[in-house]
Amino acid sequence: MKLTDFIVSEAIITEIQSIEKEAVIREMVCALRDAKKIDAKDVGRIIEALMKREELGSTGIGKGVAVPHTKHESIKNVIGSVARSTKGVDFNALDGEPVFLFFLLLSPTDSTGSHLAALEKISTAIRDNDFRRFMREAKGIEGMVDTLKEVDGIQV
Repeated sequence: MKLTDFIVSEAIITEIQSIEKEAVIREMVCALRDAKKIDAKDVGRIIEALMKREELGSTGIGKGVAVPHTKHESIKNVIGSVARSTKGVDFNALDGEPVFLFFLLLSPTDSTGSHLAALEKISTAIRDNDFRRFMREAKGIEGMVDTLKEVDGIQV
């Protein structure tokens, strides 16, 4: 599985406006709604599911990255978005540092294998210091998509 298989380029946010955890999640879910990947009537329930997951433990995993994720019955295929904050957001990250890159992942309830594969792909990419730096410095959505493609081994 490649990042570009599930990250919806039309839902990438180059500068997230929100400065609180739930607001960041809402902004990202709404970007997927605006990209016509989720139905407007499901937005609230998806945000609730993501926040319930956050209660189990922050998905702010450290090194300036958070990976909010959940499974939801309204989701038909694994989808995701990426958002960036130049100022950083307090996301209760495990290392106590602000988060600058957010990878949102939504999966169907019956897709354990593909959900884990997508999480693994994100996890592998974000361990790379250069990838994180390039995503933070990329020019616009096109630059961020090009960085995702490079990680996927797709010629840019």
